[in-house]
Amino acid sequence: MLSTTLTTRLVERIREEYAAMPGLKLTREQACRLWGVGHETCAAALEALLAEGFLHETGTGKYVALPRPGGSAAGLDADQLSDSVVLRCPHCGKRNVLELAAPVPGRALTGSVRCEGCHRILSFHQKSA
Repeated sequence: MLSTTLTTRLVERIREEYAAMPGLKLTREQACRLWGVGHETCAAALEALLAEGFLHETGTGKYVALPRPGGSAAGLDADQLSDSVVLRCPHCGKRNVLELAAPVPGRALTGSVRCEGCHRILSFHQKSA
């Protein structure tokens, strides 16, 4: 039977490692070796992080962190809003041009787009004036 305390601590450690190393991609086996835990404990922690939406499992079986609001999200100033906005990817540096619909007064602009360079999902939000 798994120790929930051990799994909880491992979940926090995994979060910290992914925050410290943006772009980290690990298979389940690599994760078990990196954190020095058994497959059952590692699988439970990874499944918990998948369920909460912190991690995503790619088609090749690698675990990657999803962009977090306030983390790798790009902020847009209200004066930047026009027909298009340029977002620079925090992961690869690629400039992505977004074509925007007319903003609705009183509503914040938020959304996500896939980077043209590294194909990661970028979240964006309008900064308050």
